[in-house]
Amino acid sequence: MVPEDGVTDHYLSELARWRIHRDHELRALDALTRTHADREDLNADITFSMTLWHSIVQRHDLLLSTWQDTKEGTGQREWVARLIWGVLELPDGDGQALAIALPEALRLSDALAASLRARVRGDDELPLKERLSATQQDLLRVRAEVEAADPAVGGRLTERLVAADELAAELTPTSDDALGRLGQLESATALLERDLIIARTSAVHARADAGQAQDERDHLVARGEAVRSLAERVLNTLRPAPRLGIPDVTALGEVPTDENDLAAYVANLERVGRALDQAHTTYAAALAEYADLVDRAERLGRTLAGCGAPTSVDLAGMLTATKQSLHNRPADIQRASALVASQEAYLGQLRPDA
Repeated sequence: MVPEDGVTDHYLSELARWRIHRDHELRALDALTRTHADREDLNADITFSMTLWHSIVQRHDLLLSTWQDTKEGTGQREWVARLIWGVLELPDGDGQALAIALPEALRLSDALAASLRARVRGDDELPLKERLSATQQDLLRVRAEVEAADPAVGGRLTERLVAADELAAELTPTSDDALGRLGQLESATALLERDLIIARTSAVHARADAGQAQDERDHLVARGEAVRSLAERVLNTLRPAPRLGIPDVTALGEVPTDENDLAAYVANLERVGRALDQAHTTYAAALAEYADLVDRAERLGRTLAGCGAPTSVDLAGMLTATKQSLHNRPADIQRASALVASQEAYLGQLRPDA
């Protein structure tokens, strides 16, 4: 199903706000974790949360690029839907790596963040009654999802769900240990939701078949087009620009029906996926470097506006040259980088407070 234009614009806008909020939240949780007594136990979830956030951000970037092409008439609307509902691969080598769609990844990120907040008491500023009510609603939702899940998935979580229900039933806002027990309930509920998402996704992934391989192929086609669009944007915007080959998944042919051929085909799909990941990371990093230079140049401009002679005289020409280098198309990244670094070094020597 292809979303309507207004719905897509709203979704991408809300996702942009979500990624900024989650970035700030994870940074704050990371800072709290570093001084927490259980920091060693918390580190794994912090690392996984940041890895998941990074994967979501990369998918959002591809969606923005693809949607822009679609509105300009050079992309296909179907690719947007495939990028939303196609699997979002977490990096290989991660002990908790799994393939999930973007909506599931967002829910998993929310569950992880809720678990971390509860474990480091990041929500202590909220009224106890408000926290208890919100946690009870979360528990009701998780219970419904566990009961609706396949028995092979939900059955493993039933005992923990019963324990959480008992804890919720015993908890009252006026009890002496209400705050501590609420923290236990928040953590138990969030971990239940996290483990349910992971178990459900892993079960689906284990039942790989020709249909799933076809879905993955279609998804990689959409990802490939999105990465090509990103690469074209970089090549037209920056100089020097990275130049990587972007694999064409259609070169693998159609999905085979033979079981042995299917296993080899899926392995080839995974290799194509990793190559697309590498290309995406490289081109996204080039744009990030450009954005960083623009930001640093703007900060230099604000600093220079408050400087008198001779600093303003010395740097005015260099700042003008920097802006020209960045605003030209393609932008001269090497020249701009050297100019920005020189101005920052100058100010660092003569105005250490700048």
